[in-house]
Amino acid sequence: MSYSVGSITTFVMPHMQNVRGDLFGGELMALVDQAAAVAAIRHAGGPAVTASIERVDFRERIPVGALVTCAATVDYVGNSSMDITVEVYAEHVSSGEKRHTHTAHVVFVALDDAGKPKRVPRLLPETEEERERYHRAEVHRQQRRS
Repeated sequence: MSYSVGSITTFVMPHMQNVRGDLFGGELMALVDQAAAVAAIRHAGGPAVTASIERVDFRERIPVGALVTCAATVDYVGNSSMDITVEVYAEHVSSGEKRHTHTAHVVFVALDDAGKPKRVPRLLPETEEERERYHRAEVHRQQRRS
């Protein structure tokens, strides 16, 4: 599981702001999707696309001028799909203060050369934290299906 991670870091610029002067939600969604794509492609060893963005918890605002990092982990896999958690952190660059501001849950599907779903490698949780993430994602997937 430790290999199947991805992250995106960017500086929030004025063109990315909403009417309140904070990071626009759509810009955040794009960063979340990109970080999840890195993790999914890394795990699948090839192309993977967004199947759904199931949930985004907007906890607090991210101001223009903050450094934003989206850290993605593949937490569970099916045959061709991957359940990914993306945690978003905002950093006040001059002070180094870093806050966990958002969490998103995304599902990606691996594709073969013909654009059809392809089987992905199994996940091997090695640490206690990885086993907990795997179990939570497995329960979440079962709840989604019922």
